[in-house]
Amino acid sequence: MPKTIFFLLGLLSAQNAFTQWYQTGQPADLMISGVDFNQTGAWFNHPNGLASDDTHLLVCDRFNNRILVWNSLPGSWNDTPDLVLGQPDFTSNNPGNGKHQLNWVGNASLAANGKLAVADTENDRILLWNSFPTQNGQPADISLFLPVLGDPGAGLFYAWPWGVWTDGTRLAAVATTGGALLFWNSFPTTDNTLPDYVIKLPQFGTPRNISTDGSTYFFVGDHNAKVNGQPGTFFWNSYPATANQPYDFYRNEWIKGVKLPDGKLMAGGIQSVYVWNTLPTSAAQSPNLTLMPSYYKNGDGVDVAYAGGKCFVNNYNGNNVLVYNGTPTSQTQAPDFALGSPSPTAQTLDSIQYVQNPVPVTDGSRLIVTSDFDRAIYVWDQFPEYSGQAYDHKYPATGNTQIWASTLHNNHFIIGGRNSLSVWNDAATIHTPASYHLVNQIGTAQLDDIRGVALDDQFCYLATKNGKLYGWQGIPANSSQNPAFALNSSSGGPFGYLYSDGEYLCAARPEPPSGVDIYRVADLAAGITAPFKVINSGEVRINQAAQAVTHQGSLAIASRGDHRVLLWENPADWGSPANLIVLGQPNANTLDAAIGIDRLFMPNALLPLENELWIGEFKFSSRILKFSHGTTAVTNLQQKTFEARLYPNPADNSANFEMEIPESGSYQIQLLNMQGMVLQTHYSGYQPEGVVYGKTLDLHTLPNGFYLIRITGEGMRTLLKLVKSGE
Repeated sequence: MPKTIFFLLGLLSAQNAFTQWYQTGQPADLMISGVDFNQTGAWFNHPNGLASDDTHLLVCDRFNNRILVWNSLPGSWNDTPDLVLGQPDFTSNNPGNGKHQLNWVGNASLAANGKLAVADTENDRILLWNSFPTQNGQPADISLFLPVLGDPGAGLFYAWPWGVWTDGTRLAAVATTGGALLFWNSFPTTDNTLPDYVIKLPQFGTPRNISTDGSTYFFVGDHNAKVNGQPGTFFWNSYPATANQPYDFYRNEWIKGVKLPDGKLMAGGIQSVYVWNTLPTSAAQSPNLTLMPSYYKNGDGVDVAYAGGKCFVNNYNGNNVLVYNGTPTSQTQAPDFALGSPSPTAQTLDSIQYVQNPVPVTDGSRLIVTSDFDRAIYVWDQFPEYSGQAYDHKYPATGNTQIWASTLHNNHFIIGGRNSLSVWNDAATIHTPASYHLVNQIGTAQLDDIRGVALDDQFCYLATKNGKLYGWQGIPANSSQNPAFALNSSSGGPFGYLYSDGEYLCAARPEPPSGVDIYRVADLAAGITAPFKVINSGEVRINQAAQAVTHQGSLAIASRGDHRVLLWENPADWGSPANLIVLGQPNANTLDAAIGIDRLFMPNALLPLENELWIGEFKFSSRILKFSHGTTAVTNLQQKTFEARLYPNPADNSANFEMEIPESGSYQIQLLNMQGMVLQTHYSGYQPEGVVYGKTLDLHTLPNGFYLIRITGEGMRTLLKLVKSGE
């Protein structure tokens, strides 16, 4: 039987368009650096944790707010999961706080008796299933909401769980907020059961996850351990049994791992994968084997699971799970396959044009986005008109170009990062190396970790992490040109991003006391260096101000730590609760992170343009969203059914594709690999509404694996996944 796949595509309706300005809680119009709202697109989006009972495999798919479940261990890279938790199906990825939903899931632990524990990180809770789930979206039986488990009056406030462990009888969990480990001597049977004891040590910074067999070892990775200021891991040589039990030893680098049946310990770290021939009992015991493959790109998702003789190594930023059919024995040994990727080196997020840590700028017609993580410049030749619209160009950074902040004005493009300023005198040439680089020093200005750059008709501005803001009359042409002025942060702390609209210069201050220093450009030209206005977190809460921008009298502040953007329409209200508008939260009092159409997760970089505000998220989401006001903004999304058939799927050497054209217009149908490369174009042209377009796809020349059918047209875009598995 042909498999029919239905896609709901959001169409803009002007029926309930805004007639005024932005409104609190309004939905975004579109998103790029991803497929669309409530659509997954790729296999994973940053897998964060693994769990197994030697039969099943669970992968916490963090940014997609779900857990993928294999009822039998996968034996090849494209073995598809059998069910999903946190979502009703394999396409959806909306966050939620029901017991059947997840919000930025952290780790999971599966006991031999089928009991399951999950760290539902952004919902601040541990979810428990009394038996192994058998249906998509099956709700948990028990919820442990961490904020009600402590004693705030005694300074014991718990939230943001990353790690969890259970053997089906006992339970342990990490409260990253609160810096504590929570222990239950028996598996809870009611919601919000209090822990039996807690370990909270002064050396803990932000503890993340738990590794243990419940007996012979117990260790906890910590991203900000207060031992030597580096990520590290605290080890106990047995399962801790008493409150505040001291750790036995400490090792640099945050790791998570598992004891193998032969007594070896295998663990994933931020930089490497390690094997100890015997369980370490002191910091002096170094790993016997260290693997550092170039495609191992971890970060916040370190984990290793063992099941059925296979070692599963999580590869968070590589966006796959590396699978060894036995314990690695050589530092150069390659995995046998990478779950979710056709090869260990393949980055499947490329298929959805994902941009990590995007910072948007524009010359008025193009959207240009820089990424420090990718060390690349992305260009849309025209502003995107629909969600998931692919960038037209990607240019890797070359030479001395260090990327953090960027600015574009009067056809001059500048990137600043670390100790280097890179200048393009003609923004049309950003596909070529920069016109010149200024490194370490420009006159009396020391380039110590550049945090912000900006340009306007009068000045070129540069801000550093040490709280210095420099301005030059025009762009400095060489390293001997002294700045016209040098300013200090009003708080004495570091600066963040800068922005100038020619009338006001905004300098964000991310660290406490967080806020914004706003200068009049005319004042700076007249030698007046005092800020026109200083906004601190006082009357209105600001947490990690990443960037502030002004536009036609309005002010927007990206409050990254509160997952919201604060907006004021008129200068008289700047910084006060009066007429405050909030994007990314349902109201001015909520501060919760979520990856949704009307929610934000660490908004970081802002770009105002006419009646639009583009927002780039940071680190834990990395979407680029457009919000707008006026007659083009939308408060009501209507849905229209778009039907397509792709069969057989999996396919051998050919597959049949059919779609009904939802409305007259120009359409393009392409076959892509999982890296986003166009392999075949099957149609490009006009089709009238109601026509059923059909095509037989020739797959003879393609190797077995995953492919995408991309359909674009009339402001719509969707992806169908095709599997070729012929002989």
